[in-house]
Amino acid sequence: MQEDQPQEPTVDEQAQEPPPGEHDFEGEEDHGVPPEYDAEGYTTSDFHNVVQKQVLNATYETLVETKMHWALIEPFLHAAREVCVGDFRRTGSVRIHGVAADGEAWVEAEEAYVSLSIADQDDGHEWLAETWWLSDLVLAGADPARVREAARALERTVAKLDAWLATQSEGPDEAG
Repeated sequence: MQEDQPQEPTVDEQAQEPPPGEHDFEGEEDHGVPPEYDAEGYTTSDFHNVVQKQVLNATYETLVETKMHWALIEPFLHAAREVCVGDFRRTGSVRIHGVAADGEAWVEAEEAYVSLSIADQDDGHEWLAETWWLSDLVLAGADPARVREAARALERTVAKLDAWLATQSEGPDEAG
């Protein structure tokens, strides 16, 4: 009979406080404050550290024991998106290149290529770096009409670039 089988606890039941004396952090007393903070006082930084540990532990336990409901996951996804958007805006770089590294030297690239680079806004560590040949981007749809449109647009782009270069003074990098 199914009536005799124990029911799995609901998320609300799992979120209830543990019985007194049962804690997830070593050395933590019943009131939730680690003993090293009792005598010296409890700072905002201490609070954030303890809360972060408790949230991490609760998240881990919830993931282990249950499938999290979307309502619990969605705020983390929104926060992650905001961090990524900030990284894109503050450290993102999209460029078109005509030279490529060949060992220690720079040589003409086979063709123009696009690079995308994103770094963490806090520590500057690059977490995304991709490159694509311009022709691969244009040919990606495999639609001849769109390829023709893009090729004509690239010709107009080259004409604009040549016109701009003609207005610049001749420099040592000019081939003529």
